[in-house]
Amino acid sequence: MRKSLFRIVDVLELCTAYIFCFFLNVLLDYAKTLDLDSYILKAFVKNFIDYQPLIVLLFTFIVIVFHYQMLHRKKAEIFCKILVGDTVFHITIRYALDCIMILAFAYILSVLANVYLNFNLTSSLYLVPILITYILISARQVRKYENF
Repeated sequence: MRKSLFRIVDVLELCTAYIFCFFLNVLLDYAKTLDLDSYILKAFVKNFIDYQPLIVLLFTFIVIVFHYQMLHRKKAEIFCKILVGDTVFHITIRYALDCIMILAFAYILSVLANVYLNFNLTSSLYLVPILITYILISARQVRKYENF
């Protein structure tokens, strides 16, 4: 992490955001398995379960906005790295690999939770391509900060 754009705090923030996104899906899957006695509580939980993909995509969008803001805060650091001799290509590759490694860690935790709770492993699989696509798009944004 020496040449990375991410510091330990940034890694923890991004990992927490990804984990929140995946575990929201696990939480809603768990709500499907609950056997509730109260009709009012059942109706309340059913509304969330019916719109589970929409709710998870909304929180994924929030994670993407957080990710964008974090990259935007790093524009001065990117410019300084270029000034001291680092290339934009290497900065971009390191940024994308770091983000994908953090995403992979969060997804593996989600898979372990799904296996432990005996849930469907593919329930949150659609989030991975969405987040990887955004990571690749945001990696292109690193080039924009070359001329700060």
